[in-house]
Amino acid sequence: MNLKYFKNLLPVLSLLISFSTIAQVGINTTTPNGILDVSSSTSGIVLPRVALTATNIASPVLNPQGGSLSVGTVVYNTNTTSTGSNDVYKGIYVWTGTEWFNKFTKKHAELFTQSAFFQPAANAGWQKIPGLENRSFVAKYTGTYKIEVSVNFGGGYAKNKSTGTDVAAHEGNFRFLFNGDTETIPAKTSVTRTDTGTQYYAIWEQASIVKYVELVAGSTYTLDLEFDLISNTAIVNNGNSSTGLGYIGIPDHVPCTVEFTYIGD
Repeated sequence: MNLKYFKNLLPVLSLLISFSTIAQVGINTTTPNGILDVSSSTSGIVLPRVALTATNIASPVLNPQGGSLSVGTVVYNTNTTSTGSNDVYKGIYVWTGTEWFNKFTKKHAELFTQSAFFQPAANAGWQKIPGLENRSFVAKYTGTYKIEVSVNFGGGYAKNKSTGTDVAAHEGNFRFLFNGDTETIPAKTSVTRTDTGTQYYAIWEQASIVKYVELVAGSTYTLDLEFDLISNTAIVNNGNSSTGLGYIGIPDHVPCTVEFTYIGD
């Protein structure tokens, strides 16, 4: 190769090598596998920590070049709001061009369970279910929660009315009270007495309702679950006492429950 030509080529080669070098940046590595490659076995990357005020407001984050905030801007938000609209929570957010998007799914679920076996009487009116009376639920997020109320009921002894097998229906109503609203859940089961005197009772019948409510982060809501047994002349003592009483739940087997699940904004 002509030496003069080679000397003239060196600056061009140096410039190309320089461009190649600065096209990829490596921190703690000399062989970056991307435009930026950070290598460490003991440290992480600390994102800019900012206090966002709402998902639809870009500030206090700014574009240093001026103009609109660039799509894809990533920050770690340190603030939590509970206005009921466009609330933010602590975590990593990405700017989409119109709003901050939380990169991690917000999860919140809580289960309230009957705490003790309970036998309602037909002459007592509305009776509170143990463990599900005057309970408080605090919403972690603002948005839609699913509430699922699961109940069970077993009837008492059937009265011996005649020879042969006697079958009777035992009925009542559950009442779920939440934040001023009331939902009624009818309950009905059958009980049997054979001509030999054998009683088939406490045959569990389960039912449930699902409702969706809009809750606000940080707010406290109260709940109650109650039951009203209906008097029935086909049941021993009309269902008012002794073996005619109804059966509500066994905590280790078939308790009544109220479950809250956050499902989104």
